[in-house]
Amino acid sequence: MGLTLKEKKAVTAQIVTRYAKAGKNEKTKILDEFVQLTGYNRKYAISVLRKCFKKKTYTYNGKKKESIKFKKPKPKKRVYPHYYDNAVLVSLSRIWTFFNFLCGQRLVPFIRENIDTLAAFENFKITPEVKKKLCKISSATVNRLLKQKRKEYQGKGKSTTKAGNDLSKLIPVRAFFDWDERIPGFFEVDTVSHDGGNASGDYCFTVDVTDVCTGWTELRAVKNKAQRWVKEAIEDVRNTIPYQMKGLDSDNGSEFKNYQLLAWCEQNHIDFTRSRSYKKNDNCFVEQKNDSTVRNIVGYFRYEGDEAVEKLNRLYKNWCLLINFFYPSVKIIAKERKDAHTYKRYDLAKTPFVRTLENDSIPKDVKEALIKKKAELNLIDIKKQVEKDLDDVLSLAQPWVQSES
Repeated sequence: MGLTLKEKKAVTAQIVTRYAKAGKNEKTKILDEFVQLTGYNRKYAISVLRKCFKKKTYTYNGKKKESIKFKKPKPKKRVYPHYYDNAVLVSLSRIWTFFNFLCGQRLVPFIRENIDTLAAFENFKITPEVKKKLCKISSATVNRLLKQKRKEYQGKGKSTTKAGNDLSKLIPVRAFFDWDERIPGFFEVDTVSHDGGNASGDYCFTVDVTDVCTGWTELRAVKNKAQRWVKEAIEDVRNTIPYQMKGLDSDNGSEFKNYQLLAWCEQNHIDFTRSRSYKKNDNCFVEQKNDSTVRNIVGYFRYEGDEAVEKLNRLYKNWCLLINFFYPSVKIIAKERKDAHTYKRYDLAKTPFVRTLENDSIPKDVKEALIKKKAELNLIDIKKQVEKDLDDVLSLAQPWVQSES
């Protein structure tokens, strides 16, 4: 077994002074010894030894003398030109900011699928060279380039869920095996509060309904958590989604756990289930959408009144088109725990539209209707309308107030 790198460096430090002071014949012997110890090629060994000492000539008592000092060689710093230069970063940052801060795993397939539309929009400054680079950039590189900019955007909120009536025996708890998650139509539902840090009085909520299989998401604003408004919002979602609603799963909040919604589900042959108490991960599919589709667009401000509800719903109408037809999302396909770490594997990022088309249980006429609708949509025009509607919503926003604990 040969010497380690650390041991080779120690041997070099011991031999280099002898080598520098030796004559020609003695240098040959020292070099033979050094090559045998380290296993270096002879030419490489000579270059290593030469780089490790520095000769300095000085005069002492009228005589010239020479000092030899060991010098640790400095590794050459290799400078590589950046392939993804500033022009790519500028275009990437503008796309990322304009399209609501998608992560690299979602932004890359989004760019590749819509690159021609994005290149036609002058504000993104996508030249032919930048376009070529954006088509081959990886998600890891995107996350690295945008790392500093991500730190500028943060937010927080709190839960406003209150326990519902005692309907535990009528509304069963959903276990993970109750639904076939490969079939579209089974939805999770949750509410997102817009209290702005002050939970007193009436304020708006967003009803978030997400399909477990495809990730299809619909959002509806309501002026409070009254059972009537929540039921009507879910009913409107049922009439909007492109395929049949087969199941509905909620938390134990009073806006869902009530006789009114239970009766509506039974009337429309929808399996109504609930999650376990204090087990937030039971509704993981909709919980993660609360942040990416609601908080990321309207923030943590306080919204209240009929005008806010109207403007939020106008915003959500176009926003849902973006997240369902254009914005890719990822789904976890495996999770493995090793020691103290949990390793997760995700599938490739796809839009809910693509996941719906790829599912064999969706009727052919539904798929054709979706393809026709997608062809009629213009990505840039929809995004501009979303920005316009968002400005109207934010004009009604009341700032976040930190509640006293």
